Amino acid sequence: MRTHTAAVAIALLFLCGSVATTGGVGSLFPEIPGWKLMEEETVYGPDNLWDAIDGAADLYLEYSFVDLHIGRYSKSDDLEIKVELYKHGSLADAFGIYSQERNTDYHFIDLGTQGYVDKGVLNFLCGTYYVKISTLQSGKDAQEALLMIGRKVEEHLNQPKGWPEPLRMLPSSGKETNSEQYIAKNFLGYGSLGGAYVASYIGKTPFKLFIIQRASPAEAKQILDDYVNALPKGAATEGEGGRFEVRDPHHGRLEILLKNRYLAGLVGCSGSGMCEKYLKGLEANLTGSR
Repeated sequence: MRTHTAAVAIALLFLCGSVATTGGVGSLFPEIPGWKLMEEETVYGPDNLWDAIDGAADLYLEYSFVDLHIGRYSKSDDLEIKVELYKHGSLADAFGIYSQERNTDYHFIDLGTQGYVDKGVLNFLCGTYYVKISTLQSGKDAQEALLMIGRKVEEHLNQPKGWPEPLRMLPSSGKETNSEQYIAKNFLGYGSLGGAYVASYIGKTPFKLFIIQRASPAEAKQILDDYVNALPKGAATEGEGGRFEVRDPHHGRLEILLKNRYLAGLVGCSGSGMCEKYLKGLEANLTGSR
């Protein structure tokens, strides 16, 4: 009786939502021999994403969420795999939501641009898609099925691999592996500082580097002006070559660089030699970018 009850609970959890068609021409889900595919009839958009992921919907919407398709693969041995395809408006946005949910200590794998796997879970970045694959079953067969289906989905979506270009401009020395993030809105709590690429660095005390890209040098200068205007009078001091030192009442000392169409800087960096080293590294990387 206990086994039957558990099986019913699993079935109800995985079959919630209206399930209708199997994959076919034009489907985002590949047909996999030996597996039965059922796609949910409901396609979730910005207006009803809460119905699928109630508590997390607001965060996904910050990253130009387009739609969510859900499919389920099952076999006769009661193994069932759920696949969620979150499409976002750009590579930056898909990377952004992926970066919000990964941790630096996850077990990363070569799938899509990057993926990570845990017990019953496999998530990966695939072009403008954030793919989440899960199962309620445990054991070796379930884990192998997650990976096999993940590779089939990656192949079927046929998305280019690669990270957003501004990540390449973050200096590599001292950077904590897999700490990069894209903050779509309100970086450091300021509305003007949206679209920030951020990474953590290891020093005597941890600190962060950021790069914000805009369409033109004038737009980059405008977001700097908006940020400075939100600070107490006299909090920002202009130096040479587009450098600024800022005393932020909430974040302490910031070293900021305005270069071409980029606003970049350091948050929480201590020691003038360390700060100068990374400012020069940022400046060199941004000088050749337009």
